Amino acid sequence: MSTADALLNVAGLGVGYVPGIDILRNIDLRAERGKVTTIIGPNGAGKSTLLRCIFGLLPARRGTVEFAGSIMEATAPDRRKLDGMAYVPQHHSTCPQLTIEENLRLGGWLLRRRKPEMQARLDEIYERFPVLAERRRIKATQLSGGQLRTLAVAKELIVQPRLMLLDEPSVGMSPKVAQEVYAMLAALPSQGVTVLLVDQNITDAVAMSDSVYLIAEGGVQRHGTGRWFTENISDVIREMLQGA
Repeated sequence: MSTADALLNVAGLGVGYVPGIDILRNIDLRAERGKVTTIIGPNGAGKSTLLRCIFGLLPARRGTVEFAGSIMEATAPDRRKLDGMAYVPQHHSTCPQLTIEENLRLGGWLLRRRKPEMQARLDEIYERFPVLAERRRIKATQLSGGQLRTLAVAKELIVQPRLMLLDEPSVGMSPKVAQEVYAMLAALPSQGVTVLLVDQNITDAVAMSDSVYLIAEGGVQRHGTGRWFTENISDVIREMLQGA
């Protein structure tokens, strides 16, 4: 994959929370336009940390994050969102005491002064996610786990992002609900949204991916196609468990 094909290009990234201790060292990663890229790895490998850094919630100590041809150094998260980058954290990013529509309008805060555009985007979201349209007036507290995850993604889609960062989208869900969430995410590239996904549900996440990165011990240990990882999933999991 060439640099021109990549909507997101991470090069030589070093990230940490404590001075002098890097969780990630010299990370190179690309997310190709219109594709699903997945990051896997053992607990504590720094996968979520990487997403936070890409979105600007955690500064990089070294290296670069290039998005849509622009270096994101010192670019605040709200500006990255305005530029077309969306982030769905591991824990629910919805407001439980707000209705579905109020949550969606909150996600479309950038459109708050453009009422016709906001309404058009709401109509598109409701058409895309009928389960949300049917419940638009109820509070988020009444939604199931899968519906909450759908709402979290839809809330970010209101402003038509080019890149969606997702952290553990299936955490705590039953296999059936998780499959519904994965089907929703797999459809995003056909709607113009590139996906960068972190997930512990390795088998299912890899199966829907075009490209996969295995991160461990602070760096990228393996990179390949989703097909290669699927065909070699037993060996990959064994390496993760053994720390190889």
